[in-house]
Amino acid sequence: MGNWKWVLTAVLAVSTLGNTQGTTDQLGLSAVRYYRAANGQTAADVFCRVPLTVVSALGGNGAVAAFRMTITVRDSTGLALTKRDWSEQVPGALLGIVGASKGEHLSLRLAPGRYTVDATVNDSATGLVTRGRVTVDAFRAAVGGSDLLLGTGLRAPQSAGDTVPRDGEIWNGALFVQTSGPPTLTPQETELAYYLELYASAPESVTVSPRVVDASSGALVIAAQAQRVGVGAGGGISYGTLDLAGLPAGRYRLEVTAQGPDSQVVRSAPFTMAGFETMESQAQAASVTNQDVFSDLTEAGLDSMYAPLSYIMDAPEQGTYSGLSVDGKRRWMRQFWAKRDPAGSTAAMDQFYARIREANSLFREGGAARLSGWRTDRGRIFIKYGRPDERLERKNPSNSNPYEIWKYTQDRPVKFVFMDLTRFGNYQLVYTDDRHEQSRPDWQDLLGTDGVQDVNDF
Repeated sequence: MGNWKWVLTAVLAVSTLGNTQGTTDQLGLSAVRYYRAANGQTAADVFCRVPLTVVSALGGNGAVAAFRMTITVRDSTGLALTKRDWSEQVPGALLGIVGASKGEHLSLRLAPGRYTVDATVNDSATGLVTRGRVTVDAFRAAVGGSDLLLGTGLRAPQSAGDTVPRDGEIWNGALFVQTSGPPTLTPQETELAYYLELYASAPESVTVSPRVVDASSGALVIAAQAQRVGVGAGGGISYGTLDLAGLPAGRYRLEVTAQGPDSQVVRSAPFTMAGFETMESQAQAASVTNQDVFSDLTEAGLDSMYAPLSYIMDAPEQGTYSGLSVDGKRRWMRQFWAKRDPAGSTAAMDQFYARIREANSLFREGGAARLSGWRTDRGRIFIKYGRPDERLERKNPSNSNPYEIWKYTQDRPVKFVFMDLTRFGNYQLVYTDDRHEQSRPDWQDLLGTDGVQDVNDF
């Protein structure tokens, strides 16, 4: 079978369906293939995600969970070419985080033929066995291109000796790709990276056209700008990143077409757009497995964690983050929360992102807005002040649109009035006596006589 290597990393993800080779199952196996003409072999990256819903805590205190994992690679006759098994421990606190999973990456070199990669997870607490399988068809002849590899980031090596991947990366000989299988994006981590190898017998110039399609219907969602790529006689690569900000939550496929003078290569791979909750869950997991939550986050991940901090940051903290390097952003985030958690705990940070989760659950707005709860006016006030001490709802007032009045009675009493101006459930702040927020000048006209009376009496 040739050389193979094993890399184990911990990741968080929301399960996605579909993969380039074989089938996706409960363990989320997927494979991406590349043709190696020099020896007629196929290189393959195999990814596996173990959802932590299939493991249970050990003992009564729930501090740790454990499982035994077995990976076996077989040829078409069923002969086991290689097998590896080991025990894995997981902090018990990870088990309660939505979407948490443990990720593995296996690199293979395969002669032409069909292979299966079987994964088995045996929960140490319950004995529950979870199985997964992916089929890898190693190329039997030369092809026009590799499978399409997707990730959440790309970077070029900084020197000839820079060939060691960082956590969560794989190295393809030309670029580092941040990936653990079919990626999940969020409205804040919107960058989708792709990598495609092209093989040609003679030098040619091809037009590469990426596009995003709906995974269910195949309908075109986004068509990216086409690019010209030169491919040498020995082959070449096409790669890039797409900023998919604004893409609604759902399941999609990225299709990349490489059109040459006499040939065409079309490859596709799945990805998911989730909500802010996924990114926050990643931070939760990082806080469990690593006291430095920010050390393993990508720049997009750091930006995602930074975005809602505008609700609580002080004036001197504003306007400095965006111009920093990635390491500078990590330092900024550490300093920001160190000021609020001087004892070295993560209590303030945990409470803040817990409120974001709750705001996302309570105040997500639909219609044309498609706003996550934390981005709405009600979500913002909820995150800053918590649940109101008193709340008045008028769903069907006689002379105005629906509205809510929130009242906080601790410290200085303050009121907030939110109105559904569109009648699609999209509430906007129209009045407050909080000096840090702004009221609409026409708020009394919007509320009408009865609504103004409600505000005064409440």
